[in-house]
Amino acid sequence: MPRKLFVLSLDGTPYTLLHDALERLPNFKKLFTQGSFVQMDSVIPTISSVAWATFATGVNPAQHNIFGFVDLDPHRRFVIPNARDLSARPLWRRLTELGLRSIWVNLPITYPPEPINGIMISGFLCTQLDEGVYPRELLPLLLRLNYMIDADPQRAYTDPKGFLDELRRALEGRRQLTSYLLEQEPWDFFLLHIMETDRLHHFFWEAKDDPSHLYYQDFWGLYIELDRFIGELVARLPQDCEFVMLSDHGFCQITYEVELNVFLRERGFLRFYNGAPADFSELHPMSRAFGLIPGRLYIPDDSEQTRTELMTALRELRDPQGRPVIARVYRREEIYSGAQLARAPHLIAVPHNGFDLKARLSAQKLFTKSSLQGMHTFDDAFLFVRGHRIQPQPKPRLLDLAPTLYTLLGLPIPEEFEGRHLV
Repeated sequence: MPRKLFVLSLDGTPYTLLHDALERLPNFKKLFTQGSFVQMDSVIPTISSVAWATFATGVNPAQHNIFGFVDLDPHRRFVIPNARDLSARPLWRRLTELGLRSIWVNLPITYPPEPINGIMISGFLCTQLDEGVYPRELLPLLLRLNYMIDADPQRAYTDPKGFLDELRRALEGRRQLTSYLLEQEPWDFFLLHIMETDRLHHFFWEAKDDPSHLYYQDFWGLYIELDRFIGELVARLPQDCEFVMLSDHGFCQITYEVELNVFLRERGFLRFYNGAPADFSELHPMSRAFGLIPGRLYIPDDSEQTRTELMTALRELRDPQGRPVIARVYRREEIYSGAQLARAPHLIAVPHNGFDLKARLSAQKLFTKSSLQGMHTFDDAFLFVRGHRIQPQPKPRLLDLAPTLYTLLGLPIPEEFEGRHLV
């Protein structure tokens, strides 16, 4: 008989942040004494759409087909991949096929929702609430709760205080919805995703360690509310329920935003006809490479010479203070394998912490700074599993979560999963 499993995912929450803040987060602290709390590696590129697609399918991007928030159609026009683009079976479909009832709340890459044995409320990428709810009979409840898909990141640029209020309202909506679903709905598997942590870190990271900062109290205030919610949540779960908490990546402060398409233009790899185009559908025939966020580089003619030259140029890139920007450049074959490999970027640049790789076509400067304060990091995600010891070596990876969840549910691990179970 499968066991119940509750998963709480905190987007973009670093292990080091939680570890260093436990004295002000009593419910986190108490919970972490009841199991294993460890650092975990993310995915490459370190971006939420790729991370949660990897989590949900148990396979690498060349199998699940999600390589970033933005991709290109066959004519090199921009598209935004969603759940329809997944080429590997996600967990919600697998659990339905096994006859298990699952509830999915707010996880990126669950839009559009699909009919499952259970409930699916889409997260980031869904823009209209009435398009992101299965079954639709739940929509009146969500409207009554003033449930919010996501706080509006654009508001952070013009109204920081209002944006913080939105983050609190979004978290409260998830708290109320979770309370209702735990009380009213049967389930075998329940995942609740908190996006507000990632949003907080992108725009208020500099407030974290500075008590004199205008938003220091707001930063930790959101965590204190989250801590209270976790205390309530854990107390309401069935006694024999397995419990997992994790993040998809870490965070650090931004030193510079780095515009890779400016770099490619300056080094002669990329040419436009007249000014910046809207997309890459009309690349100048002399263009040898172009970039998409974060750090994905495409070579139209797949030239090995261009690959080699570009890898060398990236390794030599320095910021205005002379510091190296790129920590490593991977060929796609080094880190990906599977039926979608030909759709992967030819090269993936991984920056040193502090250098946030961008690829805006309208950018004019290679190194810029904006209102963004925090960026994703590969090596500082976290994982907590209650009541179990996590095998610490080799270091846990996000890719290991699908087989680990199957183990906790008491299910045989599908042979397609690429990671290892950790408990």
